[in-house]
Amino acid sequence: MNGNRPDTDLTTVLDGDHRELDRLCTELELGQGSPENRKDLADHLIAALVRHAVAEEPYLDGDSALAEADGLMRRLEGAGPQEIRFERLLGGLIRAVRRHVREEGPAAVREIRRTCSPDRQAELGREVLEVRDAAATLPHPDLADRVPQADQLWPGPGFVDRARAALRSPASG
Repeated sequence: MNGNRPDTDLTTVLDGDHRELDRLCTELELGQGSPENRKDLADHLIAALVRHAVAEEPYLDGDSALAEADGLMRRLEGAGPQEIRFERLLGGLIRAVRRHVREEGPAAVREIRRTCSPDRQAELGREVLEVRDAAATLPHPDLADRVPQADQLWPGPGFVDRARAALRSPASG
């Protein structure tokens, strides 16, 4: 069985991620909503970006936009939505995400198309989607004894690391 469905092809998954990241950035750039709503939307952007970066990073050759975004995400974790630095950090994150979506991300997709057969692309796409589905329900192993399960993947300090760990090791939970 080939199983090469376009919806599971890795390049299709990553292109969909790029569109979703771009949409979230546009929504944040509109500047609407309360500071708390903007913080929730920023957390959603961070979760989507971490999820995307884990899937894409094996095909990137030193993506400076994602590296910059990683540092900004970590700093944003500790910024309250009422703090002046929140909007400054969020603006930097949006710029880094846009640079990735427009330049470095499409280069990774081209590299995957160049180096992977269509069957391998389909296999990788299914694997990414399976890991994402599993990670959505798995706690970080270091939190199991200290934090209620419902809060283990909740945004906040350490969220970037918890999300990344869950996406990289879904079978360990």
